[in-house]
Amino acid sequence: MPIAAALKNIYSLEGKVVLITGAAGGICSEICKAIASVGATVALADINGDGMKDIVSQMEGNGHSIHNTDLRSLDSITSTVGEVVKVHGRIDGLINGAAVSKRLGYLDVDEELYDKIMEINLKAAFFMGQQVVLQAMRHTGGKIVNLASYNSTRYSGGLSVYTCSKTGIVGLTRAMAAEWGKFNIQANAIAPGFTETPLTEPLKNDPERYDRVRTLTCSQRMAKPDELVGLTVLLLSEASSYMTGQMYNVDGGALIEGTPWGFPTNY
Repeated sequence: MPIAAALKNIYSLEGKVVLITGAAGGICSEICKAIASVGATVALADINGDGMKDIVSQMEGNGHSIHNTDLRSLDSITSTVGEVVKVHGRIDGLINGAAVSKRLGYLDVDEELYDKIMEINLKAAFFMGQQVVLQAMRHTGGKIVNLASYNSTRYSGGLSVYTCSKTGIVGLTRAMAAEWGKFNIQANAIAPGFTETPLTEPLKNDPERYDRVRTLTCSQRMAKPDELVGLTVLLLSEASSYMTGQMYNVDGGALIEGTPWGFPTNY
């Protein structure tokens, strides 16, 4: 078999239906466009209906669907999964990508903010996974990709609740992998580092803080959202059929503490 055909055979998402939450967001909108370009039919779930319509207009292929979903409501989650199954007949992949955050000191966090972040970032992923498996994947198998974070491993300050939620995503991923392996479901997490999105725009626009990002990362810059696409496609495709229960860092080398101290060099 020619190399191109062999690669297409294991990495293609043709015929696959992928449900993605947070579809109108900075990272997930790029993922929507990318997985559609390799053949997936995408079910977009978000509370931002206009944003989803705009993303669909930029996607390749036909048959994509939009689902207005309140991720803080279990009824809305359950209804959305049912709608996707009704429209497409199956769900082969789930990307739990929705997330919110607010940079604020631990002592300044109130219960309302805590509940909002935990419900959208962690509780929604828990029950979206549960409903997708109950209504679809336990019969057919499938792939689950949860978006974790650099803050799942390290802590960048002012993100106490966000860090709790994203650390929880790692444990959630392991639970999914362990309990649902018998259904031929593989669950993994992707942990992005500093990525250019509307949420990180204040960070990028602050010269002092952005200089810290450049120092912290080997790549000496923030990621573009589309730089998460390759790993996402891998984890949704048959190429990852024996990969499960793992967290994969896409952080530009931030976890190895980026650039070294000064040292003599001719280059």
